[in-house]
Amino acid sequence: MNKRVSVKSIKPSRTNIIWHRRLGLSVFLVLIFLAISGIALNHSPALKLSKTNLSNNWLLSWYGLEKPAINGFKLQDKWLYQNGNNQLFLDGQSVAPCSAPLRSGVGNAQSIFALCANALVMLTENGALLETFSQLDGLPANVQAVAAVEDSLYLLTDSAVLGFDPDSLAVTATAKTPAALSESLTVMAAVPESLTEQLDETGPSISLETVILDLHSGRFFGQFGVLFVDIIGLLVCILSITGLWAWLSRLRQINQ
Repeated sequence: MNKRVSVKSIKPSRTNIIWHRRLGLSVFLVLIFLAISGIALNHSPALKLSKTNLSNNWLLSWYGLEKPAINGFKLQDKWLYQNGNNQLFLDGQSVAPCSAPLRSGVGNAQSIFALCANALVMLTENGALLETFSQLDGLPANVQAVAAVEDSLYLLTDSAVLGFDPDSLAVTATAKTPAALSESLTVMAAVPESLTEQLDETGPSISLETVILDLHSGRFFGQFGVLFVDIIGLLVCILSITGLWAWLSRLRQINQ
């Protein structure tokens, strides 16, 4: 009689153990990752995860933060360009604030001139800031470009050409037309990659803490990722129940 009871009690226990093992094998890799990522997030300040920024192109694209194309003006052997934080750069060196967009750039033997959205920035040939000539100082609001012809500097609007004296900051009318100075304008072109790489620290980025947190919660993969983590959570609950059931069944067999 005792043997018959023992055999009947063993069958459900074996089935339970089989499913317990299957569930454990199906989730153990995810559980290891969740444990490691959870420990890392718990010690985020010590690991400085929030201060570690990632700016990989594919990662920024995944988060919808595309790196903007960096264009600028080549002035002899130097590049004048702007980053995404309204800062003017000359060959990798931050030289002055410059409200976007950078409309035009030109240089002569002594100076470099950058036309920003609301100001004309004047620099030395080495990038030292000389003057910022804004609309409050007398810069016309509709200036679209700046051109240099020999020792003369001109400001171009849609319909007129104005003379500009960088020493006195005087703006005067001229008889020239924008078409006549079109060949004197510096054309905007793509900045070399060797210079744009230096802008990665000031460009868009994602903290390592955010990436780990999104992976841990499943949000990194959108709604399907969140649903997957929820399913893993349910499987862990079932795994715990089947484990407890197997232990109770084994305990009952021993007592019998």
